[in-house]
Amino acid sequence: MPRFILGLLIALAIAGAVVDGPKVAAVAAPAPTPAALQYEEITRFEYPPATPIPPGSFDADRSAIMASASTPAPAHHGLFAGVLNNVQGEMGAMQSLQHGTLVRYTYYNGWVRVDNLTDQTATITKCSLRQYITLDLAHHTYTIASTVPSPAPAPAPGGYPQQPSTVNEAPGTADMTVQAQSQNLGPRTLEGIGTHGSSASISVVTTHATGSCRNGSVSMQIVAYVSGIGIPRAYCPLPRVSGTMPQGPGTIIRGGCKPTFHGSMAGASLVMGTSSNLGMYRRVTYATAQTNGNNMGVVTEAGNVRWLNRADADALFTIPPGFTKQ
Repeated sequence: MPRFILGLLIALAIAGAVVDGPKVAAVAAPAPTPAALQYEEITRFEYPPATPIPPGSFDADRSAIMASASTPAPAHHGLFAGVLNNVQGEMGAMQSLQHGTLVRYTYYNGWVRVDNLTDQTATITKCSLRQYITLDLAHHTYTIASTVPSPAPAPAPGGYPQQPSTVNEAPGTADMTVQAQSQNLGPRTLEGIGTHGSSASISVVTTHATGSCRNGSVSMQIVAYVSGIGIPRAYCPLPRVSGTMPQGPGTIIRGGCKPTFHGSMAGASLVMGTSSNLGMYRRVTYATAQTNGNNMGVVTEAGNVRWLNRADADALFTIPPGFTKQ
């Protein structure tokens, strides 16, 4: 199965694939009107023969992540600093693979703050001020930049960043047939938030491949429970510095393959559709020839949803007292 096909499906599904169906009524903000929205999100990989992670697992999964997190070790300096820091990074990566990652999002005034709760780090994006602030909460240091740093290579379905590889850039063609079925799962309350559930089964088969295209197939199942809480978005993008585009599931098109799509356009919309509302649970599983028929998956869960007043939000988007600029 060509990597870009699998990458296209997974990337779009994780980004917010939802099945068309009844909409969830918007959640009324508490009174008095709050200034900021905050919630936490867990992302976990599923590897066979792991038991599927069901909706409603956020609290237990969060407890497991926090229990496995150790106090961040101090940054090393000197002759062997690079080696020691890399070892610490690998240990943290293994914990993330086993238990998942736990991140807190805060949206305020067109700005976004993202806290990595296990690494004790945070990033603050202030589009209107063209500021990108990083905070090391463990060591009380911070940096400020006017551009967003180049992203690290995206993790592959196995959890490890994929290195750039030689790709056949020659032209190629293929017939790509997309089929999908959807199901309305109805309302469900998760973490105290009302949601509406839906699911989709999607298959993609590539045939008559020539040149850089390859014949193959992939099947995918998506289950999503989406709330009526709208997620604010930063209204101005920050410029990115030049760098290598991340590889892996996020890579949509590589090489010279140009497939012709057939089949259900409705099925395609199930994958392409995105939601501006907060998804409280989303599970994306897929199987290809490379997985020997076993389902690999990615699950995202949201919880600890709360609204903040202006004073609390201002404090979160200000460099804390006593922090040293690095």
